[in-house]
Amino acid sequence: MASWAELACVYSALILVDNDVAITGKKISTILKAAAVDVEPYYVNVRDLITNIGSEVEAAPAVGGAPAAASTAAR
Repeated sequence: MASWAELACVYSALILVDNDVAITGKKISTILKAAAVDVEPYYVNVRDLITNIGSEVEAAPAVGGAPAAASTAAR
């Protein structure tokens, strides 16, 4: 599960996207400051935030995977 700080950064990024504003660390910090949310500076690194979201969650199986192997003839 994501931490509160990580979620706050993600929500800030969503606010920026919804308003057609470029997502930068400085703009995320501005939103967090206005919301009185304190986060560690490494959470505001946009590239790391985007590439690491959900990294703690195991990958789900692929949809439409290979069909089960055909069984051999019954004896």
